[in-house]
Amino acid sequence: MANMFEKYAADREAEQRKIEKTVAAPAAADDEKRTTLSLSLTVSDKKALKMMAAERETTIAAIIHEWVQEHIRKD
Repeated sequence: MANMFEKYAADREAEQRKIEKTVAAPAAADDEKRTTLSLSLTVSDKKALKMMAAERETTIAAIIHEWVQEHIRKD
């Protein structure tokens, strides 16, 4: 049973390091003031965004920011 707990602890520690890396990473626009936005999405869209963020080791907000920046440049 100790092995099960050791594996869980190791997995949790790796996950925590990944979270800390993401949170501690400086954003491109750190000096820009942030605001809160309420957004209504389908459940599947939210899951897809969460998966994208996890795969990229970033946040949903960062993905949306990137999308906005790409579309501003096109106009």
